[in-house]
Amino acid sequence: METSELTREVSDVVNASAQSWDSGGGELIHRMLILVIQIAVIIFAVRIGGGIMKRLKLPSVLGELCMGIVIGPYVLGAVELPRIGFPQGIFPIQENGFPVSNELYGLSIIASIILLFMAGLETDLRQFLKYSIAGTFVGIGGVVVSFVAGDWVASVWGAEGGLDFFSPACLFLGSLCTATSVGITARILSDKKKMDSPEGVTILAAAIIDDVLGIICLAITISLVDILNAGSGNTLPWGDIGWVAFRTILVCLIFTLCGLVFASYISRFLKLFKNPTFFTTLALGLAFFSAAIFEMSGLAMIIGAYVAGLTLSKTDITHVVQERLHGLYEFFVPLFFAVMGMLVDVNRITKPEVLKVGLIYAFFAVVAKVVGCAFPAMFLRFNLVGAFRIGAGMVPRGEVALIIAGIGMSANILNPELFGAAIIMTLLTTMVAPPIFSLALGIRGKGVTRDKSTDDYQILQFPFSTPVVADAASGNVLSAFHTEGFFVSLLDAPSHLYSLRKDDIAFSVWREDDRLVFSTNRRDITFIHTVVYEALVDLHQDLDRLRDLAKPKEYRRTLRSVTSVRALPLRQRREILIPEAVIMRLNSQDKEEAIRELLQNLVWRRENEISDIDEIFSAIMDRESVAPTELEYGVALPHGRSDNVQHVMAAVGICPAGMNLKCLDGSPARLMILVVSPKNTSGPHLQFLASVTGSLRTQEKVDRIVSSNSPNEVVKLLIGGQDQSIVKRLFD
Repeated sequence: METSELTREVSDVVNASAQSWDSGGGELIHRMLILVIQIAVIIFAVRIGGGIMKRLKLPSVLGELCMGIVIGPYVLGAVELPRIGFPQGIFPIQENGFPVSNELYGLSIIASIILLFMAGLETDLRQFLKYSIAGTFVGIGGVVVSFVAGDWVASVWGAEGGLDFFSPACLFLGSLCTATSVGITARILSDKKKMDSPEGVTILAAAIIDDVLGIICLAITISLVDILNAGSGNTLPWGDIGWVAFRTILVCLIFTLCGLVFASYISRFLKLFKNPTFFTTLALGLAFFSAAIFEMSGLAMIIGAYVAGLTLSKTDITHVVQERLHGLYEFFVPLFFAVMGMLVDVNRITKPEVLKVGLIYAFFAVVAKVVGCAFPAMFLRFNLVGAFRIGAGMVPRGEVALIIAGIGMSANILNPELFGAAIIMTLLTTMVAPPIFSLALGIRGKGVTRDKSTDDYQILQFPFSTPVVADAASGNVLSAFHTEGFFVSLLDAPSHLYSLRKDDIAFSVWREDDRLVFSTNRRDITFIHTVVYEALVDLHQDLDRLRDLAKPKEYRRTLRSVTSVRALPLRQRREILIPEAVIMRLNSQDKEEAIRELLQNLVWRRENEISDIDEIFSAIMDRESVAPTELEYGVALPHGRSDNVQHVMAAVGICPAGMNLKCLDGSPARLMILVVSPKNTSGPHLQFLASVTGSLRTQEKVDRIVSSNSPNEVVKLLIGGQDQSIVKRLFD
């Protein structure tokens, strides 16, 4: 009896647990399903928004933020979609009143850690130390004036009747106003070739100081808010405030200095794992661990992430970590901006009083940075023009400002109105910064009172005969540096910009058309010359070996022996070869004359798509001089690439009697097919050549083309008259 009762009780407990698990597990799975769909919607939205802003030549972050507002719970996110399982919308307001779910906000926190970790990695400590004096005074001026301006605006216009200057909301808006995002400024400096100018160098150095001071300012603000919330009465605890400020600065400095001192040891430990993917993952784990330590110490997680990045910024694995984390960065960071946009209550920020506060806040934010950074610069050998350029370059806010705003919103320190005002300020300062800074750079005259070399760096240029040779040489040179133990990281693919680092040696290299360019310290010039010379000698030897191995005639015969060819779609073949480009009887009797005749016919038939016959002719003949293109059965297939051609196109010439040109089998050339295409644009150039080569595999096929009666018949025989349907291709 006791056994049966015990068995029954155990069975009841097991059944109850199973029912509880089914209920809880089902709810958990449903929440995860919603999160997955939300992430998918955000990914598409931010890519569309970012792409639109890039087309408008504005930062993509604006598009990501705006798309977050659009798809958020205050606009489209709350639209009821019961038929597809979202009765309250895809992004509904949560039961606790918070705009986004805990899961989605948690992902944004992870994104903010990754963002600040990467910001720390990008901090150039050498640049910082070299221009620390000017950068320090400019950065301090910008931070102090901006903090006071932001705090004052919040205290006067932040609420009816005003707020206390030291209230938590005012302190947060003051901290938010100190942030600077120089990504836009750096892009403009790069486009206008002003990166190494006195103003450009000082702006970048000041931005480093600005970021560090802004992070410390945020840490102090968070601690002060805790003190003020815990205190009572109207008297400010100045002793506690002073101690917290001192303690916060001390903690940040101690952790940062310890990180920098032990950076080389940390780097060596990470490199023990050899595989870059492994030590990159561990480096990111270090960032999360550091973020957790700072959060437990009463500071913000993003401060710990920034310090972790700063620790590794002086090591030779910095750019490797950046490169490996780039994909993760591209996924998480736009998601963060979108979530920040979702927190914006459109109904509240469109109210006249909120718009007024946002516009006033933005105005004083711009003025504070310009004045706060420009004034100290005037005492550091910069004139009025140079000081204005520096101030204008420090205007844009961005990622850090949004992170601070998000922290204030989630902690209920900033109400929706003040959060909206902060978003308005961030958007406006980011939008007005490019035209203001471009205007400042457009002012004629030097920005310094006395000319002085800005750095010890020198530009080295190694010219080559053609871009193709420069590309081949750059590959060998980078490989040589890699063999020497350097970490080679691609920073920007379109400009072929690489960063090379080993121990305390660091420099950049990029390719400009037909030359290889280095930006390096004067002390490393001899070393770079040596490596480049040895790499070019190795390349020369490799080319000699390749020339011995290359046997054009045998290779062309091998191509003819292939029995199966994957042809281009008929539509593309018809675009490349049109009947009007076929000459039924060539007047020319040799190769060069025939090529010119076909080119002239192409210019006549496609006058808006091809130009400069002489340059195209030279490109084709250069290709012919390396490896002639005569095949068997009287077929010649000259081809080349040129910048004077808009897309792949072909021309055909027939000479029934044969030209003074011998093919592989000794027969005179009777059919010439000319193919030209753009030099640096993707297109089916080689695919079309393969298709044509495969279609002329027999003597009978060539004879039929040569004896054709019309250009249409030639085109039909050469490229085919019909295309297989999708269904037929599937079953074939």
